[in-house]
Amino acid sequence: MWFSEIRTFTSIWAMKILIVAATWMEVKLLVDEFDFVGEKSQYLHEYQFAENNIHVLITGIGTVFTTLHLTNTLHTYKYNLVINLGLAGSFTNDLEIGQVVNIVSEEFADLGFENREHFLTLFESGFMESNDFPFENGTLKATHYNGILNFDNVRGVTSNISHGKNASISVIREKFSAQVESMEGAAVFFVCKWFGIPVYEVRAVSNYLIPHDPSKWNIPLALENLKKSIIDVLVKVTAPVH
Repeated sequence: MWFSEIRTFTSIWAMKILIVAATWMEVKLLVDEFDFVGEKSQYLHEYQFAENNIHVLITGIGTVFTTLHLTNTLHTYKYNLVINLGLAGSFTNDLEIGQVVNIVSEEFADLGFENREHFLTLFESGFMESNDFPFENGTLKATHYNGILNFDNVRGVTSNISHGKNASISVIREKFSAQVESMEGAAVFFVCKWFGIPVYEVRAVSNYLIPHDPSKWNIPLALENLKKSIIDVLVKVTAPVH
């Protein structure tokens, strides 16, 4: 419903969109396609593209910096939509290197407690209920994409560690059944859900989650595909209503 309302709205006025990324590298190719308007702060720049007024927020890597800068930004500015974008590692060979995916759910992989044998999430430990707002059965959900994201839907997990050891990778894979890992996605979902702002997470697979070997990564391909995909999304959200 919210998207149809926004489309009607944008046939008269432009949308105001916040793009959230951890690093400048992840958005450099994309913003090269935008018209620069001005600098709002050290972390936040304003652009224009396809009738959209776009703010780009560079938060820094990890959930702490992301939560801080995104919360401050949403306290200051109002947006129709937030898009978190960047790179992701894949737990599965079913996804190809360079493939762009729509992350529809997120979990925090490193927020909880260890006993002598296992890691327990906050929900498993009893410190939170699985449906405490804004969680749904222990996960954070993206806004329904309503057909404008033509990418495979995947489940994500967010960790402040980029995993590169067999033992830790196996634990995450078995514990969460996630297909991709990032270091910010769940934080973006949590904050946006709290503020009641529609949110998507679109990422490109740069590597498989195997023992750390940068020679097997393909960051340039992932960033190029991500740029093309986000351009397509931004054009779609401002398509006129007939």
